[in-house]
Amino acid sequence: MPPPPAEVLVPPTTMRAVLRRSRFSLLVLGQTVSQLGDKLQHMALIALVGAAAATGTGGLELAKLSVVFTAPVVLFGPLAGALVDRWNRRVTMIVCDALRALLVASIPFIYHSTGHLWAVYVVSFFVFLLGTFFNAAKMSLIPDLVPRHELLPANAVMTFVGRVATVVGIVGGGVIIASTIWSRFGWTSYAAGFYLDAISYVISVLCLIGIVVVMWRGHEHEHVVEATAPAPAVVKGSMRGLVGNVRTTLRIVMQTPRLRFVFGSLVLLALFASTVYVVMTVSVQTVLGKGTAGVGYLGGLLAGGMVLGSFLVGSHGHRWHREQLIGWGIATIGLLMIVAGAFFSFRIFAPVAFVGGALLAPVMVAQDTMLHEFAPAGSRGVVFSTKDLVVAAVFACGAFVMGGGVYLLNRMGVREPYRLALVLVGGTISLAAIAGQIAVQRRRATTG
Repeated sequence: MPPPPAEVLVPPTTMRAVLRRSRFSLLVLGQTVSQLGDKLQHMALIALVGAAAATGTGGLELAKLSVVFTAPVVLFGPLAGALVDRWNRRVTMIVCDALRALLVASIPFIYHSTGHLWAVYVVSFFVFLLGTFFNAAKMSLIPDLVPRHELLPANAVMTFVGRVATVVGIVGGGVIIASTIWSRFGWTSYAAGFYLDAISYVISVLCLIGIVVVMWRGHEHEHVVEATAPAPAVVKGSMRGLVGNVRTTLRIVMQTPRLRFVFGSLVLLALFASTVYVVMTVSVQTVLGKGTAGVGYLGGLLAGGMVLGSFLVGSHGHRWHREQLIGWGIATIGLLMIVAGAFFSFRIFAPVAFVGGALLAPVMVAQDTMLHEFAPAGSRGVVFSTKDLVVAAVFACGAFVMGGGVYLLNRMGVREPYRLALVLVGGTISLAAIAGQIAVQRRRATTG
């Protein structure tokens, strides 16, 4: 087995430098537009549910919609990744986005034809299923577009683009969908959101085709990151062989210390996300009396902090040790949760959200970079789809436990259950992250 690559990568590369690579810049351009469209689609779905749901059932319909979002990853994540590892990644992405464009554009027609939301949920399920394949292929493709020492700034660019799209898409999406101009075309407001999202997928397809054209012209040679662990043999044919491929890849993940560390840190981040989603959202809306507008404000601050954090790690991250960045970053995020619970006011939540976002983005970039560096080259799809599965499963379970736990604390007469939940979960996350750092230091001392 070849020795693992050095943790400190030279020469340092900036985000601007990695964007000069034409194939990668085409991927970024397509994903910028596509992710903006995805946020419009999300707002359009919410608008459609709000317009179609009967009085008093809006919350139930949104709960159904959340199941539609997560079910494809939970049910098909690793298998989708295993299939992506057998297929041409660029062709997979082109086909997925072309099909998503057709499906999204058909949603207004399908709803008007049936008059039922269940038909929209069925179509949306397949849109998100295609997204599961697309995301696995996209994350697997990045190491083929840039050399190893540019992986961290490349992942920083992708995170930066995603967070900017979140801010612009959600804030701007509400304005766009609420505009009265669409009535001139005979469109409802939510139909306009779906049509614009379909156009964004078409632009993504054109950019992906551009990547193939650049490759054919030979302007850039392909960069393939060498695997640091043996890739499992690709077993063609039966589903049994496909499942065996997934199991072998997961076994490699568990046997590779750095991959095991990353997946452990993903569990902590998903626990953080589920706690914030349940505890802080309800706290801001009801306990602190800021309503949905307050939640949106904090979400914007979090995304803004992530934009800053993505820029910082993309510019200076080559100086930082990956595992230390992840471990101490998560430990600090846990401490911020404790601060939020201890002081429990909107004035504290606002700076905590921004600083938390600035810490969260570098952690996420470092996690993706380590997965790129240490995952078997022939099984990146399985690894990244398994990552999505772990995050989705822990988030769902964590949200359920948090919701039930707060309810039980209320019934037991605890005066401030939300504050207590933030402090307890924040302390757990910090202690677990510190324990992880101790384990990393021991491993490094043992291996030299």
